[in-house]
Amino acid sequence: MKCLDTTFLVDFLKNDKDAIEKVKEIKDSVLITTTINIFEVLLGIHRKKHTTEAELEKFKKLIGNIDILHFDLESSFLASKITADLINQGKEINAMDCLVAGAMMSKNCYSIVTRDKEHFQRIKGIKVEGY
Repeated sequence: MKCLDTTFLVDFLKNDKDAIEKVKEIKDSVLITTTINIFEVLLGIHRKKHTTEAELEKFKKLIGNIDILHFDLESSFLASKITADLINQGKEINAMDCLVAGAMMSKNCYSIVTRDKEHFQRIKGIKVEGY
């Protein structure tokens, strides 16, 4: 199981050649994302001056083809522990990345596909796949 991070989803939607190549590489894997990643992509879409219905539909179609992990109580407990551990080690990262990690790991997903390798590599137990 591989979690598709926000960076990957955005790049795929923009037809980034590296993201497209990565899809070919991982197409036989179980692909998931989280409600946190969906929020981040939608925030980016809505912040644009001219959001189009076509952009929203393209994103809806994309996430309609992958499983979505919800951020729940177990995710909260795990994400808070991840965040605290990183802060205590002086390796703090963006809180959203910790929420994504908590959601993934609470559902036994330990691999993430991302362009943001540096942050996720700080989280013990996560395999980071770049592109």
